[in-house]
Amino acid sequence: MNKQMRSKTSGHPVAWAASIALTLGSSAVSYAAESPDDATGMTAYMRLDNDVFAGTDRGYSNGTEFGFVSPTMQSFQDQRLSGATRWLNGKLEWLQPDGYQYNNIVMTLGQGIFTPSDWRLETPDPNDRPYAGVLLLGVTYNGRDENSMRSTTLNVGMVGPSALAQETQELVHDLLGGERFAGWDHQLRDEPVFRLMQQRLHKRTMIKPTWMSDVIFHYGGALGNLTTFVNAGAEVRIGGWIPDNFGSAPALPVAENTAPTIGPLYSDTVRLHGFVALDVRYVVHDITLDGNTFKDSASVDREDLVADLGVGVAAHWGNWKIAFARYFRTREFRGQDGEAELGSITIRRAI
Repeated sequence: MNKQMRSKTSGHPVAWAASIALTLGSSAVSYAAESPDDATGMTAYMRLDNDVFAGTDRGYSNGTEFGFVSPTMQSFQDQRLSGATRWLNGKLEWLQPDGYQYNNIVMTLGQGIFTPSDWRLETPDPNDRPYAGVLLLGVTYNGRDENSMRSTTLNVGMVGPSALAQETQELVHDLLGGERFAGWDHQLRDEPVFRLMQQRLHKRTMIKPTWMSDVIFHYGGALGNLTTFVNAGAEVRIGGWIPDNFGSAPALPVAENTAPTIGPLYSDTVRLHGFVALDVRYVVHDITLDGNTFKDSASVDREDLVADLGVGVAAHWGNWKIAFARYFRTREFRGQDGEAELGSITIRRAI
């Protein structure tokens, strides 16, 4: 289900967030247009998470993220970047990896929608997940060598009505003939949110005459009033050909497949590979479950240990990449009605 974002006025958070993201993206696109066949040029992606892929519409109901990935570069002051991006990089130098030959920067705009199990209740069950919407801008700095990578992300945004989760959901449900959820008046209240996240990744690759495989280990954590956690996991990939990056699975907190590229990725033929990914998190805080930080709001008793298991397939053809995964998530709060399932798809294109 493709749930689009919209804004009501030019001063709305969605409007200024989209404006910033598009400005940063368009400046990088102008460089990429000069070298359309350069594998280290600009790429753009869209990721869609939705539990409708698993036949439900509750919990983490929908997430949409748009991202622009810079060319691979040695310095974050590379002259191919726009002046605005170099200015931002100067202010955020403390986030950037040091000592890596291959680096890039990723700009993102995303929205998440969270709903309880029973959409019919005007007064939601206090023991079920609260209604919540999250709207985030993000900047990620990646640095890698052949077999290791460091990724650091800063997210800032809003939780609450200003995130437009209700409007997004109702727009899509109206277009597709779905029911309106009755309890949005009880969603979490407006609150600025931030998250600082870092992940470290290491991989081992096996190459045979007719196939290849790799395993990518990751560990790290996040700190902020949006989420605070530590995590670790791994992804195993196998196929006739596997791209030289650090994972194919969408929707895991490990840099969204945006590793700096070293070699060419263009392919005249369709190349497929499968993957299995696991992420385990010890969660200290999650505002969508714990409720607002400084205001009274709905909340539930959060589970501390949460795991995601994803199984999927990825395809490369020309300048396109598509990856789809089916995720199985353990219970996130006490009293939750079963484990959650959702699907996630990422579409990327070199531009």
